[in-house]
Amino acid sequence: MRDDEGMTRREFAKQAAATTMLLAGLASGVNDASAALSGSDPVHAVVTRLGSLFIPSRPGDPGYKDLESYGITDFVLQKFSADATEVFNNAAKQFFDGKSFLELDEKQAEDYLRLILEGSKITDPQQRLPLQAFYRSARTRILNVYYQNFPENQVKRNAEGDPILKPGDTHQETNPNTSKIVTGWDIAGYKSQPDWKEEEQLRETAKKTLPYWYEGDTVTLTGRMPPAPATKTASGADYYDVVVVGGGTAGCMIAGRLAERGVNPKTGDRLRVAMIEGGRDWTIRDPGLKPGYGYPVRRRQITSIPDGIGPEGRIPGSAYRHNAWVPLENDFQLVGGCSNHYGGTIWIPGEEDFRLYREASGVDWDLSKFGGAIEEVREMFYVMSPPDAWWCARDHVWADAGRSLGFEMRAPEIAYRNPLGIEKTGAYMSRYDTKGTSLPWAYIGLNNGLKVIAEAEVEKILIEKPAGGRPVATGVVYRRKGESGSSKEVRAARVIVASGVFGTPLLFYKSGYGPRDILGDDLVVENKNVGRNLSGDFEIMARAFLAEPVLAGDHNLEMHSPEPWTSIQPRPWGELTVHIREDHVRSGGPEEEALGVFAPEFGWDHKEHMRNGFGARRTLAWQVKFGAVPWSWRVLPPDGRVERVEMDAPRIEATIRQAKDVMQAWFGKLSVKPVKTDLRGFSVPVSAREPQHICGTARAGSSPETSVCSPDFDCHDIDNLIISSAAAVPRTFFWALGPTAVNAAYGWRRILANHFSRGCSTKGFA
Repeated sequence: MRDDEGMTRREFAKQAAATTMLLAGLASGVNDASAALSGSDPVHAVVTRLGSLFIPSRPGDPGYKDLESYGITDFVLQKFSADATEVFNNAAKQFFDGKSFLELDEKQAEDYLRLILEGSKITDPQQRLPLQAFYRSARTRILNVYYQNFPENQVKRNAEGDPILKPGDTHQETNPNTSKIVTGWDIAGYKSQPDWKEEEQLRETAKKTLPYWYEGDTVTLTGRMPPAPATKTASGADYYDVVVVGGGTAGCMIAGRLAERGVNPKTGDRLRVAMIEGGRDWTIRDPGLKPGYGYPVRRRQITSIPDGIGPEGRIPGSAYRHNAWVPLENDFQLVGGCSNHYGGTIWIPGEEDFRLYREASGVDWDLSKFGGAIEEVREMFYVMSPPDAWWCARDHVWADAGRSLGFEMRAPEIAYRNPLGIEKTGAYMSRYDTKGTSLPWAYIGLNNGLKVIAEAEVEKILIEKPAGGRPVATGVVYRRKGESGSSKEVRAARVIVASGVFGTPLLFYKSGYGPRDILGDDLVVENKNVGRNLSGDFEIMARAFLAEPVLAGDHNLEMHSPEPWTSIQPRPWGELTVHIREDHVRSGGPEEEALGVFAPEFGWDHKEHMRNGFGARRTLAWQVKFGAVPWSWRVLPPDGRVERVEMDAPRIEATIRQAKDVMQAWFGKLSVKPVKTDLRGFSVPVSAREPQHICGTARAGSSPETSVCSPDFDCHDIDNLIISSAAAVPRTFFWALGPTAVNAAYGWRRILANHFSRGCSTKGFA
């Protein structure tokens, strides 16, 4: 993920650390700094003054200072480095006749900020760069807090982290905003979650605009079959026929179908299936899935409030770990996975994808073999195209300019059932069960005896090496989160690892399976491809700020974009295919627009840009996606750090230049002329590009020389070990959810045929 300046989080962290050290040195040389600051808490005074400059106020038009009685500056300072405050305050003296920042009048204070921004009068870079860094840090933190709706920015929760509802609430309404005070959301005209009355109105509109409205539950928990009890081994360990490690997109699909259709090939009895998931299980506590309405637990838990608790906000701008550089400790885990909780886009693999798979690792896959799997995903995810009613003036301005360049505008496929049609309820974490996820398969499993072991981390796979025989997986060791005592061992005839692109190789490393150069003396079974061959697409954002608004106000600002897209190359697509897709103007809350590239720096200009979405209504955005990128990476223990193995930089650079030329031509064809454009992302060095929508770290292939498992997902090197999830997908073309789901739907078919049907091998079964 990148910030609005095109800087990676890793780069930002390094710069921030260096700046802190430099500022600390400068501060130590200011002998009279403490005396120059006014008040009993000088840091508080500087931040308060900055807040009033960034978000000004006047009678009848509240701003930052009007929230001081609620403690806004105290809240800002909770995540704010105060090291540079003295330097910032005292540096004003050399430009304003010995006056510190706190002693300046309003005009002088604004001039001081502009002086720092412009920088030419501060000739010493050892002074200029730290002052600019302090300004940027303060601006980012203050605008984030204000436009994330302080003090009505957090949902009240109990000790377990569950939202607390108002007495008598039967609809699980968790929007914390009220009309008692004027907050950042009120200034920006942002409403977040609707109340029940608004929902009912939206549903009535959606029923008229959608081609089909589905009444009732897509799946219901019948309770007709209790979880299959484990038996005991001679050593006292729990025994299941199969243990699925990971309860995300692939894990739920495979565990659910095996519980429904599989049998013990030795006895013919229904399978004992256990699925171990690191995340919580509240996603399956409701009695079913009711799209467009929701059931109580999920309605309550998914708040759409980025308060750092729950799936909406562990990391600013990123709801869950989907990127190689997001630390594992920030990974948000849930039964059912988070893979389709963003915009709902789904890419169903086509001929181009299967060609890439075959070329990458020699799998014998083709579109015909995956026909049943593809249809299953389409049906269960309810893949659809956006209705015509979702198009507005913004979308037509964007698409018409592309057509004038000769590009065909295509409708995306999205995984929605009964979408309400506006971003605040439909685009990101959907609390109303409208999006396609793997939860239907989880419910199918629960109806057929699936045992879900949630909030449990698998520590290793048990691998035995019989004398003269092949290594064999016999079970796993796991520990329940929050429980004291020793880890628990569970044995199984088959172990299926569906732990994702990072979790799979990291678990293999801890089990002694992987490359010799990584594991050394801990090596049990060698395969050089474990953790390698990670690939992914990447994207560059382009934006234009228009002379006139292309969106109306109020709800239209949150209309879900139909996201038209095109390819700048004709089919058949191959390596370095470029797709250009209309991006959401407001993909999150108003804090993104407040820090956006077109927002003025501070003051009344900035506030007017934010008021009622003025800036967002004039902004168009392009998501320029580069697929089938010629590069590869590998995951390293112990924490999932990623290093690049190879990259064809000249080809990537040439394609980026080609795409930039297309964007410049596109700007010129817009019917509403742009006042400003942003193409800075195209200047980021290729060496700084990061893969997204990743796969391949335990990929399927024809040989252990190029892969980790067979085209039927059996581990090349260890018997009774099976691999699924995005880790098994040989290479990415675009996106991740669709290929992962289709791969898993094909996977359960092959696993069922090879391991859990009458006539299969009975090796390892009790």
